[in-house]
Amino acid sequence: MRITRIVRVALYVALVFVATIILQIYTPATKGYFNLGEAAIYTIAIIASPIEAGIAGGLGASIADLVTGYGYFAPGTLVIKFTEGFLVSLIYHRVAKYSRRISYWVSVIVSIVMGGIIGVVGYYKLSGLSELSSVPINVLGIKVTALSARVNISSALWIAIGILIACILLYATIIRGRENLTLAGSMIIGALIMPLGYFLYEYLYTNPIVLGMPPEQAFFEIPVNIAQALVGMAISAPIVVFLREAGGTSD
Repeated sequence: MRITRIVRVALYVALVFVATIILQIYTPATKGYFNLGEAAIYTIAIIASPIEAGIAGGLGASIADLVTGYGYFAPGTLVIKFTEGFLVSLIYHRVAKYSRRISYWVSVIVSIVMGGIIGVVGYYKLSGLSELSSVPINVLGIKVTALSARVNISSALWIAIGILIACILLYATIIRGRENLTLAGSMIIGALIMPLGYFLYEYLYTNPIVLGMPPEQAFFEIPVNIAQALVGMAISAPIVVFLREAGGTSD
């Protein structure tokens, strides 16, 4: 592997790591947390090769598990998020060359759906009283937490964000002529892999063996992981549109 590629992959790993730990929204029902790691993984998957996206997703997210005290998830995260990043990238780059045949109106519908995803998920799952926190940073032996607060997140905020994302994607489709069905389709694969992978890992290993919990508790994690994957899609899509316009990636 060339030095430039090693540096690039290291930056991708760091990006996934930061996106995973920078903001945690505690979910009392599952005693876990919602994070933005998927947004970074999906974005990298579109602009990088499958192996680079896989390494970034697997290493970046598993290191985040170790740092934030969820080390028992790290082995599963390494495999699950490597697979997630690798397949999203592989599918996108293999299918993209056929994208010119995709219907214009299908891409318009996808733009609206992508905005609707974050609006609906945010409205029903992420609104209300939430605990926001960032991972404590050790500065000269003193732990400093940049953010720690309990806030009431308005459902109207998620609706506004959803509308904004839909408008960005519609602009790319209608004004700039960029299809996004290939983009959405590849990310959906990741949105299926991640919740399924963690369900199996928790059901078969962490719950009964590590945590001493009933395996069935793993079912409560599925909605949170699905929401995390969908929000990751909705955030990543406009970022990729911006990178396309800036010349950072191609169709």
